[in-house]
Amino acid sequence: MPPNPFSHPCAFKALAAGLLGAALTAGACWMVDHAWAHRLEDRARARVLQELTTYRARLEGELSATVHLTLVLSTYTGIHPDLDRKEFEQIAAALYARRPDVMRNLTLAPDNVIRYVYPREGNEAVLGMDLYHHPEQGASVRRMMDEGRTVLAGPWPLREGGEGLLIRTPVYRAGPEGRRYWGLSSIPVNLGAIQQRARLGEVERHLEIALRGRDGLGAQGAVFYGDPALFRENTVRQAVTVTGGRWEMAARPRQGWAAWTGRPGAWYLGGGVLVFMAGLLSWNLTYQALRLRESERLYRAQGERLRAIIRAMPDIFFILDAQGRYLEIFGGTDEAGYHQDYDGLVGLSVEDVLPADKARLFLEHIRRVLASGQLQTLEYTLSAKDVGMDESNGPVGPQWFEGRVTPLDADVMGCPAVLWLAVNITQRRKAQEDIRHMALHDPLTGLANRSLLRDRVEHALAQARRSGQGVALMFIDLDDFKPVNDRLGHDAGDRMLCEVAHRLMGAVRASDTVARVGGDEFVVLLEDLEYRAQAREVAAKILEILGRPVEIKGRVLRIGCSIGIGFHPEDGDGYEALMGSADQALYCAKHRGKARFWPADPPEEDKRAPDPTGA
Repeated sequence: MPPNPFSHPCAFKALAAGLLGAALTAGACWMVDHAWAHRLEDRARARVLQELTTYRARLEGELSATVHLTLVLSTYTGIHPDLDRKEFEQIAAALYARRPDVMRNLTLAPDNVIRYVYPREGNEAVLGMDLYHHPEQGASVRRMMDEGRTVLAGPWPLREGGEGLLIRTPVYRAGPEGRRYWGLSSIPVNLGAIQQRARLGEVERHLEIALRGRDGLGAQGAVFYGDPALFRENTVRQAVTVTGGRWEMAARPRQGWAAWTGRPGAWYLGGGVLVFMAGLLSWNLTYQALRLRESERLYRAQGERLRAIIRAMPDIFFILDAQGRYLEIFGGTDEAGYHQDYDGLVGLSVEDVLPADKARLFLEHIRRVLASGQLQTLEYTLSAKDVGMDESNGPVGPQWFEGRVTPLDADVMGCPAVLWLAVNITQRRKAQEDIRHMALHDPLTGLANRSLLRDRVEHALAQARRSGQGVALMFIDLDDFKPVNDRLGHDAGDRMLCEVAHRLMGAVRASDTVARVGGDEFVVLLEDLEYRAQAREVAAKILEILGRPVEIKGRVLRIGCSIGIGFHPEDGDGYEALMGSADQALYCAKHRGKARFWPADPPEEDKRAPDPTGA
């Protein structure tokens, strides 16, 4: 009968060794699982953020295009404050035809009382409605008057039926005594149609989305779409910013984060089996070593087995002493993220291997970790050339790493040392850069969007105030673009817009900015101008370039543009003022026919121009 191993005097020590082996293996498995979970969560959040950013850009574009129509109606009314019903219905019909699925109607409210509505049929209930004293909508009207700008109101129940988002713009009448408040223009918007145009349905196949910010108040406004609980839970947030207010979006995967970050059950089963086997093996080896007086040989064999497990890990581990000398290197089996010839570094110091600035950084971090005794992280870039390695057996070029540095007890390596886990985060950094680019650029043409344009304009104006150089803002609207979409389809329209963007980029300097701000609307920012005629020269060049024929789907097309120019400081000293001046100039150019710019040159044409303010 074989002897009972638990009756041996060394059984307690063998059991302790088995528990230690299981604990070490469990710790190693936990580190790998934690790193994997972190990477999966980063990828999931990046994916959600990418989809949410794309939807937000489309939603902002649709809202901005609708807000623009209220600005047009407000500007026209300010120029013609005495318009009658027939004149109002003519301009309102032209504006309504541009987005009939989005706009419920268009109204004008002299002295804040609705007197005009188009279409009239079905909307008679709003006539005579006193907006200033309205119990729900009055607050937004007063805020519009106090701030003197467009505001978003609602969504609120409408008197004419249903619910809608209200875009209100103040109307000012110019007179001898100065600018005077006339009333307001208002457009009730079908929020469902806006969301359909922004392709919300595609996004909601994967994500749960909620919107808050009633009356354009951002995070301070009430939730008006989706589950309010999303704003109290672990979600990705995005701000929706348009002229007149802000909304906030919250989103998460429709099946929850666990559906995108969960690890397979076999992973945990394998880890449990590995921990159990490691503990059992440690106990058995220690017991046999004590019994057969071969503890040293068996201990080394067990250590080699454990190191083999760790070497199989995808991310790379370094053990460095207080002087930055490489004591041991293991892991890094992921060839896409790491090179495979690190063994030659063992015994060398970081000062022998790395550039001087990186070596100083590593040594300072090692000493800080040893002094604090706590885990610390840092991000840094390294390439194979930095450490004298051949790039042919690993990733090429600079790579981003996240270093997670943990202090080791002095008895682990016989001296103070740290465990340095280097995780290759290059793909994550590239994804973050891609998301930032998408947030600031038009997804179709790659041009700057409204957010980036505003930043560039404000920076250019600040620099112009210091240098005294001129700045011009050119508002460009394509002529006869709608027939391209109608006859050849939206694919042809998109190709036409991309061609226009390419030609505009070729018509300006590298230091200038070209942005797409609407469906067929572009803005060009010209900086460091010595005289106004330079902007007119560029405008003439753009008219000539965009007037050249374009071949799309085997058909030769011609499409021109109209251009309005706003100059700093003559036409405005801020972004909104300069954009408004350029928009008014575009209206003047359109008023005189297609394929021209305004203000025009020579001066004789300026003298014939009507005052766009109506003064």
